[in-house]
Amino acid sequence: MGKTRISGLQLFMLLSGFLFGSTVILAPALGAKNDAWLAIIIGGTGGALLMLIYAAISLLNPSKTLVEILKEKMGKVLGSIIAVLYIWYFIHLASLVFRDFGEFICTVTFPETPMTVLISIFALGVVYGVNGGVEVMGRMGELLVPIIPTFILIVSVSLITVNDFTAFLPVLENGMGPVLKAALSYITFPFGETVAFLMLFPNLNRKEKLKKIVFVSAALSALISIVIFFRDISVLGSDLMSRVTFVPHSTTLLFPEANVDPLVDINLMIGGEAKIGVCIYAATKAISQVAGIENYTNLTRAVGAFCVVLSVWDFENVLDLFSWTERIYSYYAITFQVIIPLILLVLSLIKRSKPAEGSDADNEGVIASK
Repeated sequence: MGKTRISGLQLFMLLSGFLFGSTVILAPALGAKNDAWLAIIIGGTGGALLMLIYAAISLLNPSKTLVEILKEKMGKVLGSIIAVLYIWYFIHLASLVFRDFGEFICTVTFPETPMTVLISIFALGVVYGVNGGVEVMGRMGELLVPIIPTFILIVSVSLITVNDFTAFLPVLENGMGPVLKAALSYITFPFGETVAFLMLFPNLNRKEKLKKIVFVSAALSALISIVIFFRDISVLGSDLMSRVTFVPHSTTLLFPEANVDPLVDINLMIGGEAKIGVCIYAATKAISQVAGIENYTNLTRAVGAFCVVLSVWDFENVLDLFSWTERIYSYYAITFQVIIPLILLVLSLIKRSKPAEGSDADNEGVIASK
């Protein structure tokens, strides 16, 4: 079976939808309070650089997925062990996004419906899309992801009349400590999570566009996050923002003479489906390459079901989920997102330079013999 291909635009939309993901309902870098905009700029810059590292790894290992790179650079045994850890990370990440979706919908839209039912229904649609392959996922992203920034801008512009544009002042009231901590959190969620795309980058039809696609998607995500922050803090104020569970939802409740809350639901469904779909695809593709299974689609239903069970079982309530995410997630994810990719980048650069040196020596030998 030939390798499927996606266009640069489709990859850009998938990356953008992935980065929006749960951030459409969760205010990023909220730990910095009034200075979250500064944390977003710092974290967005670091996140863009991290995503460019992933792109460089892929370009240094053309047509190879993360699993294949791990096996080649670290040896078959150690590479397979690390690949299994990545499989767990992708599955766990999918379950976290499922839980974000379930908590939001159960809290805001369908409070009487069991969370397991809502997550399971959502999972059926995600698995169906993943079974269609990367091309189908790319086309869906191309069609649906532009809706997210459009709805965000509609709500933001419409709330200008109720804004207090000085609400983010004073700047750096609590120093740089909270800003840097929030920036680290913003790098790991969502930019570092795009490490999953190392399983998709080989499908890009024009590799020379990869770095540009990655950078522009990261910049767009950070820009939209800044727009959302200034909208939310100017409408709610920093004190209320720190108290509510789902900040963008609370902001839409103040929309004059209209109920635009369904727009947030739609954004979450689109972004959540893109993010979970990529995670499940990455996990099942990695399992098939580690275990030698020819068709990854045979695994999607089982992996999707496990993600649903894990999402319900992992945390007792939304406060437990948010507390774990705020205190532990960044340190838990940094090995997968930063340490191992940096090792792979160094090994890829070393392996790339060795053949070049050898070929120069061979050329000199040929010239001497002549």
